[in-house]
Amino acid sequence: MSVAAIAMLGTAAAATAGAEVSRNVSVLGRAEIDTHDPASVFDISVHAWGNGHSGKGVIWMSHHYAEQVGWLVARVDCVRSEGPLGIVTAVVADAQDFAGITPRDPINLTVRDNGTKDSLAFASGEQVKRCHRSRTREHEIARGDFQMSVQPRRPRSVQKLREAE
Repeated sequence: MSVAAIAMLGTAAAATAGAEVSRNVSVLGRAEIDTHDPASVFDISVHAWGNGHSGKGVIWMSHHYAEQVGWLVARVDCVRSEGPLGIVTAVVADAQDFAGITPRDPINLTVRDNGTKDSLAFASGEQVKRCHRSRTREHEIARGDFQMSVQPRRPRSVQKLREAE
């Protein structure tokens, strides 16, 4: 067997193992990001939870620049974790004057919860793959905080015992 084939098998096994350890993940919080080219402020609120394969919740964002304000609201479809990252994908339900984003566009927020200085990456449209992290540049949060919580999923036998109690 070639080295490349062995490497692919190892990658596939790791991906399968990760899929089996489905977790309950939540990403909550509100934060502001300042940008300087152009000078503007993004205000982001997230209330999302999921199991690594799906999710529920809402993302609300506004973009303040010059004398204008654009906004969007999106329904969460996936929440998962990857180390210190909380990955949230969603579909825009409504938007107004928000950088070419329209209803039904996919968006992604990838939150790095560092405890003190969090950061956030945002992607939209064709840059978004459902349940995958954003590969766009991270922006440091100027004000606010995001909190990511990861809890191991209980085996079904434990869930049934708890339900029977």
